[in-house]
Amino acid sequence: MKIAVVPNLTKKEAKACTDEVLSILKGCGCQVLLKTDLFDENGVYQEAHDPELAACDLFLAVGGDGTIIHTAKTAALFQKPVLGVNAGKLGFNAGVERDELHLLPNLVQGNYQEERRLMLSVTLSTPQGEREYYALNDAVVTGELARIIDYRMALGNNQGYRCRADGFIVATPTGSTAYSLSAGGPVVEPTMDCLLYTPICPHSLFHRSVIFGGDTRLTVDIPKNLGRLFLTVDGEEPVQLGAGHRLVFARSRRAARFLRLTATDFYDRLNQKIN
Repeated sequence: MKIAVVPNLTKKEAKACTDEVLSILKGCGCQVLLKTDLFDENGVYQEAHDPELAACDLFLAVGGDGTIIHTAKTAALFQKPVLGVNAGKLGFNAGVERDELHLLPNLVQGNYQEERRLMLSVTLSTPQGEREYYALNDAVVTGELARIIDYRMALGNNQGYRCRADGFIVATPTGSTAYSLSAGGPVVEPTMDCLLYTPICPHSLFHRSVIFGGDTRLTVDIPKNLGRLFLTVDGEEPVQLGAGHRLVFARSRRAARFLRLTATDFYDRLNQKIN
């Protein structure tokens, strides 16, 4: 078995944890590809298309939730599963904790659970062309500080509705426990096939978070607004939006595959880590 180990070495415990992981995996007879360049010196993720990664059987991310989410996106690019090792604070998406590394030989024996999770496709159309982004947690549109923004949102083929809010979040079930939860959105099991729309401080009594079926397409048109607007996908570098731009949110062709080595289920983790 060949495993790509992807640490975020800006995390305090990541170096020692990575050394322990490497020792255990090599002791099991695994081939290991150590990738330390997916996160720069500031911990910022950089997508990689390294052909060596395609030859790996699975990815093992060492860090916090951000590290695990971004490594899972790279793994999805190669249609590979990912196991998260928690070397951060929360580690909600981790499949094993630091004190459970003795379970890593279970990977070789096939003793693990796998969860397949929906990813989000975000297509941005501008006069210069189209660009597609992929999210495993969420895509967020916000304006400048203390500015209410106007936008028009259509569901499927309908004419759309005018909305006013400080911004909005379109999240996957995996991202339901992230920014969307803080903004008042619901908790959703990560394996469900749906999309979440959560407005941020909406200027309406009835404009609230909504769960849509996985086949729903949300189309958002950006009219002229005071101040600048930004699209942020999974916390990465913001993309500036302008009047006349269109965003289409839909289920991605890609899917993430998460591995877990313990019997702890989603609701156990929810109770332990977000209580």
